[in-house]
Formats: sequence, structure tokens, C-alpha cells
Amino acid sequence: MFIRWVPAAIVTDPKNSGFFNPRDQNNVRSLVLYATGALLGLGIAGYGLFTAAGTSTHKIPPEDIAMVNQRPILRSDFINQVESEAAVKFTQTTPAERSKVLGEMIREELLVQRGLELDFAETDQSTRNALVTAVTQQASVQVTTSEPTEAQLRTFYDQHKENYTSDGTMLVRNLFLPRSDLSDARAADAVIGDARAALQSGIPVEQVIARFAMSEAKRYDEDYYFAAKYQLGDTLFAQVKDLNDGDVSQPVVLPDGIHLVLMIRNHKPQPLGFEASHAQVFSDYKTYAETAILDSTLGFLRNRAKIVIADDYSALYHPGQPLP
Repeated sequence: MFIRWVPAAIVTDPKNSGFFNPRDQNNVRSLVLYATGALLGLGIAGYGLFTAAGTSTHKIPPEDIAMVNQRPILRSDFINQVESEAAVKFTQTTPAERSKVLGEMIREELLVQRGLELDFAETDQSTRNALVTAVTQQASVQVTTSEPTEAQLRTFYDQHKENYTSDGTMLVRNLFLPRSDLSDARAADAVIGDARAALQSGIPVEQVIARFAMSEAKRYDEDYYFAAKYQLGDTLFAQVKDLNDGDVSQPVVLPDGIHLVLMIRNHKPQPLGFEASHAQVFSDYKTYAETAILDSTLGFLRNRAKIVIADDYSALYHPGQPLP
């Protein structure tokens, strides 16, 4: 066995610095070193945390003019609003005008943030309407800011020619046999048949009214189709819109009696060419394209959403159904 000899003086002499002696440990110095290291580490971590992107900082990004609770106010928005309010170029505005707009924008941002804190976007209907409008406009901004080509417009026109016609007008006399006179159905049918034959033969309306004890709903002036449809109602208008001058409609039973309509004059709508309807085609194309983009956006949102309808109303929900 190998035994190493160590002089007793080295072990017992506390002043000998050549070897570690547990009795030489300094507790105060150790605590100071530990505390210094901990503080240094916290400082490094804090610097990294508060200078990282997206964290609270006093530094303003170059594209922003201000930060409100870390929400940016863009310089471009500021410039646009200054020019809008001052009605001159930004370089021609005064410091007072710019200061006023900046104060307004900060005020607006504070109120918007407060509205979000109060959950107005969820509970206030006017706020919800504004959000719907904003998202709709954002979805269709590409359409509203772009111009369709003439080829696109002509293709759209060719696909929807039936929508581009002149405004039709008509002049009619609307006669009816009152319901109070319909107790005998066969007699009523005979009266109506004879009255219709008399009108077709050219007997004046007033004589037909007197001979067959009929009434006239109202004396109409010549008017556009949309007005005639409103006056006659959908049922009668559908029966008479294709009649020629002098024609008499088939009998139509309505709640107030049996009606006969004499067409005095019918100027039917005529197709318009592409050039004549260009402005309307342009407007309709824009509307059609915006609707298509919005439908596509809503389809995407529906596909990623979980929508649950109450059992007693589930039959009323039809995803993708166009709005009336």
C-alpha cells in the first residue's frame, strides 16, 4: 500500500494558502456574489423582454406616428386624414392643423379601445353593423378599386341581355264583376263571357260597364311597367303584360270579384344594345363581382366555423342561400 506523507504544518497552519480549508469559507462574500449574479441575470432577461418585437416600448416604428397602448396610428392614415380635413396637400398644412388631427386620432383610438374593453363589438348593434360593413368593404376592395375591361363587360352583357331593355309603358282599363254578384257561378261566368266578347268587339268600356253591371277598379293613366304592376298587382299584371293593343285578358278571380283588363296601349320593353346600356352594365358588373367575392368569403368563414342551430329553427337555415 502506498502512503503519502504530508507535513503536519501544512494541515494545521490556517495561514497556509496552498490548500483549501473549510474553516476559511466567507458566507457574506458568497451571498454577495450570488445576489450580484442573480441581479445581472434578471437585468439581461428584462432587457431582452422589453426590447423584443411586440412588447411595450417607447420606441415608435418609422411607419407609425404614435402608439396608444401598443396599438399603432399609421403615418399614412394621419397624412390622409390631415389632407382630408384641411382640403390641401399635407406639405401645405400648418402645425396647428396637424396637431388637431393627431389629437382626434388618439382620441378615436382611446374610444375604440374602450369600446373593445366593454365588448361593444359583441353587444352594441350599431357597432356590429359598422364591423359588418367594414369587413364587407375590405373583402370587396379589389373589385371596387379595379376597372373591368370592355371584353369583360361585353361578356357580362351577353350573359344578361334580358336585363337591358327600354322601359315599357301601358294604358289599361280594369273592369270587374263585384263578388256580391257572384252567388250564381254559372250566371257570373256567362256575364263575364259576354262582357269580354263585347270589349273584344270594340264596344266602348262605359257601355260594357252599364250593360253588364260591372265596376271599374280605378281609372289609370299610361304609366311605366313597374307602376302598372304596383297598381294592378302581381296576378293581374302577369296576365296583361304580354297583351297587344285592344286585347282583353282572360277572367281573373280576385278577392273583390272577377276581373277583365282591356289593354288600350302597350309599349313593350325593347332590347337595348351594349353601347346604350354600357353604364348600367358597368354598375351591374361591379355589383355582381362584389357579391361573388362576398359569397366566397362567407363560404370560407362558414367552412371553418362551427354553427349549431336550435332544433325548432334548423330548417330555416340554408347556408349559401342568396339574400332576397
